[in-house]
Amino acid sequence: MSIFIAVLIAMNVPQIFLSVMILPGAKLSWWIQVILAILFCATYALAGYWAYHLLKNAAVTPIFSNFNLRNWRKVWWLFFMWLLMMAIVMVFRMLNMHLTGVKTTDNQHAIEMLMSTLSIPMVTMVIYGVFLAPVVEEIIFRGLILNYFFRHQWWWSNIILSGFLFALPHVFIPTSLATFIDYLMYMSMGMILAYIYKRTGRLQDNIAVHMLNNGISMIPILITLIVKTVIK
Repeated sequence: MSIFIAVLIAMNVPQIFLSVMILPGAKLSWWIQVILAILFCATYALAGYWAYHLLKNAAVTPIFSNFNLRNWRKVWWLFFMWLLMMAIVMVFRMLNMHLTGVKTTDNQHAIEMLMSTLSIPMVTMVIYGVFLAPVVEEIIFRGLILNYFFRHQWWWSNIILSGFLFALPHVFIPTSLATFIDYLMYMSMGMILAYIYKRTGRLQDNIAVHMLNNGISMIPILITLIVKTVIK
């Protein structure tokens, strides 16, 4: 358990570099922003690399295996799981808007603010959100949790734990009804990704679904940014 806590701390340390990049009033030169962006991505990737080595020692089956794109049944199943995840997200967002009037999560709002202008932090956020975060988060919150905890207990126990812990970095501790609903939303997303991994035994499956989810969620933000840039 102490090792897992250390991994969670390690994956959050790189956020320091991102926070410095976007400090209000900080007029950093472009090359300092590039250095901070590289440090952020590199340290986050190193945390993922460490988690991967821990996973290799804990996993009883191969972590990755060959994926046959011609297996359309498997591809469509993964696509269905992504659609299910999106449907659950929509339900929670509608519930939140109906009960509290909040239209988006604090995490999503922070991402939209970072990507509101064409800048080095924006490019960093795209690289992080579409490529780095899905890989590192799946190694930690699916790979490590499902291989370290409750392996011989109730089948759903480590899936629930995975969802519970996955929601923490996205919402932290709920302090209102709105953030509690957000927490349940991220927890549900984490549980679906954990179910995919436990069902298939291939980490690349839930990584692919996670990448698809993050990539598609960024498309409207990028389109808005492009339109704003063209109009200017």
